[in-house]
Amino acid sequence: MQLIPALDIIDGCVVRLSQGDYEKKTVYSENPADVALQFKRAGVKRLHLVDLDGAREGKPVHAELFGEIKKQTGCVIEAGGGIRSLEDFERYFQCGLNVEEDFIMIGSLPFKDPEAFYEIQKKYLRNILLTVDVWERNVKISGWKVDTNILISDYLEKMVHMGISNILVTQIKRDGMLTGPDTDLYKEISAKFPSLKTIVSGGVSTLDEAPMLNSIAGVDGFIVGRAFYENKITLEGIRGYCS
Repeated sequence: MQLIPALDIIDGCVVRLSQGDYEKKTVYSENPADVALQFKRAGVKRLHLVDLDGAREGKPVHAELFGEIKKQTGCVIEAGGGIRSLEDFERYFQCGLNVEEDFIMIGSLPFKDPEAFYEIQKKYLRNILLTVDVWERNVKISGWKVDTNILISDYLEKMVHMGISNILVTQIKRDGMLTGPDTDLYKEISAKFPSLKTIVSGGVSTLDEAPMLNSIAGVDGFIVGRAFYENKITLEGIRGYCS
């Protein structure tokens, strides 16, 4: 099971938001590439890069920065923020991400523009990391502001039928709160959709929680964000986990 550090980017800086609120922003570093290289040296193989400016503006803003991080670290990248079209999706590859190994995150697009999502799915199915944000079990979109009134189980059933195999599921109420992951949610997903590879997001506060997540079939990795930036999880701990 992979440990995947998150670098959320606003104005070229690494930040963290509490429960997705842009007004609750903490800046941790003004040099994302340096932070990424620290993770690489600690043995990390995959990075979670979020273009929060892109998510807000509805188009990729930091694709070139993400390409530079890819070049400097060689890590597998999962990148996203502001994907609204096939052209947006392909921009990440034009800026240096590798179509053979990297992932582009898609969240709201299947709801807002199903035709654009289908166009991407036809051409780049292997590269899609479907991000599913839930409050309890209800799917939310548009930066967690809009409730779709759709249960995650119903949504994932549709996506599995379309061939989606990689998902990242965020329990919003735990994101950035350091209260531990919603293990019941991931057990439910594993039981109902055994073909899915799931990345856990929201609430991870200590590496002591990793064995519990690792015991859930289908969980392929977990995101480490605020817990690292606030020294709950250290580089030494990451190095020990990744070694």
